[in-house]
Amino acid sequence: MDASANEIPFRFVAKTSDVEPGKNRCFQVEDRNVLLIHLPNGTFRAVENQCSHEKKPLEGGRVRNGKIVCPHHGANFDLQTGKAMSAPAVLPIHVYPVKVEGDEVMVQLVDPPKKPKNPFAIPGVTGF
Repeated sequence: MDASANEIPFRFVAKTSDVEPGKNRCFQVEDRNVLLIHLPNGTFRAVENQCSHEKKPLEGGRVRNGKIVCPHHGANFDLQTGKAMSAPAVLPIHVYPVKVEGDEVMVQLVDPPKKPKNPFAIPGVTGF
């Protein structure tokens, strides 16, 4: 049985100074690769460090206008919702709730919803 989000504690990820504004960095938090993004306005976002297109890392992708661009194939993802905003990705990425307490950035490691199957996938063909 899954715990409700209210029962899942926030976990320390990094100090606010560990990620420069406009940059991102991956951190191992328990068994997850969490990409912490420091937006230019000072806000932090956290997503799974995996593009939904070919499962490649998002770390190092450009951050612009509340979106991250996959550094491998250029897919854009909304950092608030995880929604895929451009091809080649069609599926969302998982977004973790974030809170900042003093100089500590913390995330709530809620489980991602089960991802739908790619409606464009061709059986036997990988890369989607």
